[in-house]
This record gives sequence, C-alpha cells and structure tokens, in this order.
Amino acid sequence: MASDELVRPSRDGDQFHYHWAARHCLALLPGSGDLVAVSIEGASTSEGAASEEDGDELIDVGLYYGSETLEDARFVQYIQLKHSTKHPQEPWTASGFDKTLRGFAKRYVSLRRKIPAATLKQKVRFSFTTNRPIDQKVQQALEDLANARTPRHPKIQSTLLRYTELGGSEASDFFQIFSADGGEPGLWTQRNLLAQDVSIYLAEADYDTPVQLKELVACKATSEFAEDPAIRRHDVLRALKVSETDLLPAPCLIVGPSEMLPREQEADIREALFLAKHPIVLHADGGVGKSVLALSLAKSMPIGSVAVLYDCFGDGLYRNTLHFRHRHRDALPQIANELAAQGLCHPLIPSANADGKRFMRAFSGRLGQAIGLLQARHPQASLCLIIDAADNADMAGEEHGDTAFVRDLIRTPLPDGIRLVFTCRTH
Repeated sequence: MASDELVRPSRDGDQFHYHWAARHCLALLPGSGDLVAVSIEGASTSEGAASEEDGDELIDVGLYYGSETLEDARFVQYIQLKHSTKHPQEPWTASGFDKTLRGFAKRYVSLRRKIPAATLKQKVRFSFTTNRPIDQKVQQALEDLANARTPRHPKIQSTLLRYTELGGSEASDFFQIFSADGGEPGLWTQRNLLAQDVSIYLAEADYDTPVQLKELVACKATSEFAEDPAIRRHDVLRALKVSETDLLPAPCLIVGPSEMLPREQEADIREALFLAKHPIVLHADGGVGKSVLALSLAKSMPIGSVAVLYDCFGDGLYRNTLHFRHRHRDALPQIANELAAQGLCHPLIPSANADGKRFMRAFSGRLGQAIGLLQARHPQASLCLIIDAADNADMAGEEHGDTAFVRDLIRTPLPDGIRLVFTCRTH
C-alpha cells in the first residue's frame, strides 16, 4: 500500500504531462500560428549547431516557433512540468526550484556561448509550470531579480541566485527569460480540456481522437523516439485520422486569362453582392465567362473584406471519384481551411462519419469566427463565398445519389456579413 501512495501520484504526473502537451500539439494545425514542433522529454534533436545538452533532462516539453533550428527559430520555449495529486494547493517555495534553476541556468550559459545575449533574450524562454500555486514571496523575488530591483525578500532572492550560480547582469538576463507559472489545471481538468479542444477542430465529436493524440505524446516520451522526440504537423494529422490532402481536398482549378478586363456588368454585380440580404445566383449560358467573372470578383474585394472562390467544376473532373467536389466533406473543409490558412478561423477537420448536418453546423461556426475577426478589424467588412458552377455540383450529387452541399448552403441561415453568390448555367 505504501508503494501505491508513491507510484500512483507519479503516474498522475506523467498523464498530466501527456495531456498538457497534447493540447499544445493542436497549435501545430494550419491557421494556428507558426508553431512547427513540440518536443517531448528533451529538446528537439534538430536544434542544429547551437544545440546544447545542458539542462536537457529538465525539458518536459519544448515549443518551437518558425523553425526547429535555434538559429532560424523565431521563438523557443523550454518547459518543465510539475503536478501534485496529494498537495495541489500547497505553494511552491524557493527550495523547490533548486534543480530547475540549476539546470536551466546551465543551459542558458551554454547557449550564450553560441547565441548573442540580446538575441537569446528575444528568442528563448524557460518556464516552470505546475498545478500548484507559486508562493507569493517567491514570485516577487523572481520579479525583483528580472528587473534588477532592490529585493523585497533578500533571503529568498539569495537562495534563488545561489541555485543558478549566476551573478550581476547575467543573472538579471536569465531571470528575464525565466517564468514560474502556477495554478495550471490539474490532470482531470486537463483530460476534459483536451477532449473539448479536439472537438473544436472536428466536424463531429470523436471520443477516440483525444486518446490517440495523448498516446502520440506518450510514445514520443519513450526511448524508441529518443533520436527524434519532436511532434510535427503530420503527426497530429495522423492522430486525427486525416492527411494534408483531406484538409484541402478540392482546390480551385480555374485558370484566368493573362489579362482580365472587367465586364460591363461587374461593378453592378459587386454592388448588388454587398447590398444583398440573401444569396445571389448569377446565371448565363455555358462558355460566356462565368468562371472568369467569379475569379475577377474574388480578386476585387474592398479593403478589409475577403472572398473565397470554390470551384465546383474542377477542370471537368467533378464526376471522377478521385476528384469529387459536390459533397459536404469536399467543399466545406476546403472553404473553411482556406480561411483558417489566413488565420480567420479554426481548421475544419473532416471526420469520417460526419453527415451533412454536422458539416454544416461546424462550417457555420467557422464562418462566424471569420466574419467576427474581419469586422473587428473593419466594421463594414464582408466575407464573400463565391460558388462557381453550382449546377455541376448538383448534377454530380444526383448522379451519385448524394445531396450536394450547394442545396444545404443556399438554405442555411448564415451569420451577418456573409455574402453568398452562386454561378450556374441558365438551363
């Protein structure tokens, strides 16, 4: 029984680590920023010539933005995670930072030999993250050290300095890039948050996916992956059961002329589009240039507004099984993820069993995010969805016994600020 009291809390700490890291791995998805890798149990082995082994044993998670190589990275954060099951409300005192500060300070000194101090200060952070609170006096001592102020707690400050074995400006520089973050949600909350965070990205709830993402982190923590402990975008997509192609399954294949001359009616159509309260259907006989007009409209949005052009014809491939464009799982992720690539909404991950209703619900949520961000920047902004050759999508749906997405899209109430236009043949 006594051994259980030691082993089980230790296992809790491992699970806290895995769930916490898994949540941060979601930021590797498109549109979430420039995070390129999350290393587990040590720094990435791709850090390059500036890499150091000092303090590596303290790094539970490493976050790499812009690049995995230290020379090219925009930002790198080394994080030590601590979890307590038995004493979650007991504050961390100065003595608890002994190994952390010694190890991180050694790594800092080693990195300074290869990276200029000013660059290091901008590029690297060391973090101690725990579900326990940090003692207020310790926090104040850390602030005083970072700002080279007269110490409010001289004994605590002296203890922290002694752990680092640094002095003068070097100590101040180190403490400016070190942070102690307490009060992180504990294991049980992390598990629930992971499930919630994953569901944000999926077209429907999937109870297995959070488990797979957590297991990905757990595997990277083993000796099998000691030579490559980093998790990258393709790893996360694999855990989500999709590929890069699934995110953008139906790219626009419309090729415009080298010079596009504006049509006589184009200005009137654009004005009507921005004034319309309902979807607009532009129809004409085949071959008169509807697709070129759609391309021109998409490229001529006013400042602050954004357009996405969706191509239902696909250079004539729309009836080919390998190039379907009429289904909800083809069109809606394509449009949503083009918006996500611009940082306007969360990516839309197509779930294997999601039906049209779930795709439409998730898609409408993405549109709400996108127009909200656009109008926060420019209050009069619009988001225009231009669906070219909508009749071809409907034909493909009837031919294959599917409901084409265009039928649901034209009937679905969309958030204010969304403009919807379809092109099709008159007959």
